[in-house]
Amino acid sequence: MELAALQQLVRDRYFETDSKRGLYHTALWFHEEVGELSSAIAGGDRENAREEFADVLMWLLTLANLMDINMEDAVTAYLENKRKLPTK
Repeated sequence: MELAALQQLVRDRYFETDSKRGLYHTALWFHEEVGELSSAIAGGDRENAREEFADVLMWLLTLANLMDINMEDAVTAYLENKRKLPTK
């Protein structure tokens, strides 16, 4: 699945609820999911980490939707930024 399609799917499914919750409270949910991912990684729980990676991605796309940011465009700009190239 392409990133733009995934972001649209997240928007279609969750935007109404996410909008009512608001950006601030949605950001708190995102931070909670990042914490859960960090715990899974620290604990070496690969299966739980797999689920938490997906949670983090979905909440990230939710935040982007609330801020009207196209993640495909954002990632493309990031990859084209010469300052982001690895150093030798």
